Amino acid sequence: MATGTGKHKLLSTGPTEPWSIREKLCLASSVMRSGDQNWVSVSRAIKPFAEPGRPPDWFSQKHCASQYSELLETTETPKRKRGEKGEVVETVEDVIVRKLTAERVEELKKVIKETQEKYRRLKRDAELIQAGHMDSRLDELCNDIAMWVILYCFSLYTLFSLPLFLLT
Repeated sequence: MATGTGKHKLLSTGPTEPWSIREKLCLASSVMRSGDQNWVSVSRAIKPFAEPGRPPDWFSQKHCASQYSELLETTETPKRKRGEKGEVVETVEDVIVRKLTAERVEELKKVIKETQEKYRRLKRDAELIQAGHMDSRLDELCNDIAMWVILYCFSLYTLFSLPLFLLT
């Protein structure tokens, strides 16, 4: 299990492009499962969840350790209050996963809202086409519909390609 004892070194090497919330959540969840000293296992577990276009070494052991170190540095350590002896205290790993989960849920809600709005616009356009009011713009609308289908499929792929260990 993750120790959270401050044994982390910030590695200066790593990807220059920021990690997505989804990638950070995969990383934090994997660290919760495998621990913050088992970067081989963490890296292997999250490699299938790289965003499209990421280089093959995006989730290398070094990059995972570096990114997790950044997450630790930007997360406030939970403080134990007096009189809490024997009570379960939230670990820094729990805080990171909880925070990233909330951010990811908001991100997905936004994607869903945008997708629904695009669907409503396309449905309205389809109704206008069927009524014969858009004959002069049919080519443009066909291209828009094709693009929407591609974006919609990508959104679904992103939405449903959550790591299995997040569901357990």
